[in-house]
Parts: sequence; C-alpha cells; structure tokens
Amino acid sequence: MTNYKNQLPKAVEMHFQATNSDDPEAFLSIFAEHAVVMDAGKVYHGKPAIKEWCEREYFGVHLRLEVINAVSVTGEIVVTAKCDGDYNKAGLPDPLFLDFHFSMDGDKITRLCNVISSNSRAIPLPQPVAAFYYASDILDESLLSGCFEEEVMMIDEGKAYHGPKSVSGHILEANRSAKVMTEITNSIEKNGETVVTAIISGDFDGSPVPLDFHFTLNEDKIKNLNIIVAGE
Repeated sequence: MTNYKNQLPKAVEMHFQATNSDDPEAFLSIFAEHAVVMDAGKVYHGKPAIKEWCEREYFGVHLRLEVINAVSVTGEIVVTAKCDGDYNKAGLPDPLFLDFHFSMDGDKITRLCNVISSNSRAIPLPQPVAAFYYASDILDESLLSGCFEEEVMMIDEGKAYHGPKSVSGHILEANRSAKVMTEITNSIEKNGETVVTAIISGDFDGSPVPLDFHFTLNEDKIKNLNIIVAGE
C-alpha cells in the first residue's frame, strides 16, 4: 500500500480542485468517454450521465472536499476527504468523510465509486487489511475475494467460513442486508495478529456494536480472520 497524499495523479487532483472551485467543465474533462460513476447506490455510465450527476450532486450543492488521506490499494487510488456543502445532511455522519475510489487508464478516470469512509481517521493498515475494508465498503466481491488466501478461514458469531468465496459472500451479504457502516477506531499488532477495532452500525439488533477483527496475514494475503465483540 503506497501513500499518495502528496503525489496524486493529475486527474485525481483535478477532481478535488475543480470541485472546490466550482468548475464543472474542468471536472468533466478528467473522465474517459465511457467512464462509470457509482454514488449513493446509483450508477452513471458515460460522460452525458456523469455531467448531469456532477451538476446536481457536486456543483448544485456547492460541495467542498478536504483531502485527508490517499493510498494506492489493489490497483485503485482511494482518497479520503472531509465533505461539506448545501446537500441534505439528514441521517449522515457529522462530519462526513467519504472514500473516493478512482480507477485510471492513462491520464483519464475510468471508474469512480464514492462511499462513506470506514477509515476516516486514516489509521495505517497493512495492505490486505486496508483492501478488505475498502472492498467491503464498496461491496466489491472480486476485490474482497482477492484479499484472502485460498485456504482462508473466518469465524464470525461462532460460525466458521472456509475459502475466499464463502468468506467474501458472507461478509457482503451481511453488509448489504443490514446496510452496515463501519468506523475504524484503532489498529494494533498483537501476538502475530493485526487487531482492528471498529464500530459497526446498521439495521440489526444491538447496533452500534464495537468489534475486534483479528487478522492473521501471510505476506500480502489474509490467512485467518476472527471477528469478536471488542474486549472479549
């Protein structure tokens, strides 16, 4: 995982500059003709759709973005930014932090996915662990499966799941059905594990709940994951 905060690609940097200076023409110029944007559960294909989207969701509400952190993870550039503007803030975290997931082809953005950030505090995480949370946030099964070894085992609520497909399927189904939001609050190395503490909230009994994610890593893959209530 490489930190890009001070060396963002020109198109990614322009995304934030154009937003903050109310320049929709410059904003649109950074996207490839057939780029895809995913935002607030909706998908926009191609420049005409992206133009309508940005005029409504960015420039129509005078969106302002303060870059907090940026990393390169599994082929994407993920930028965390603090957001403000005249948008409807009801039901949203205050302050609001979003992760902007950029995919590039040359000097153009081909894919942008915006989601509420699980790591608004920019806590340093090992590459496969960071990828795990980024993939979970954007509900990307392929990206999430790629975080795990073929023999991975996960234990969640006392039940074991084996293999990347089973593990990623369980995580994404739980996140979708309960509309889960994650806030990472801490990460430590303990007894050969990376232990990430996070507040999990959503449409489930007992929300919110603090959980400890115990990751055992093998080089750039997750070998084992045990999810328990924090402090147990």
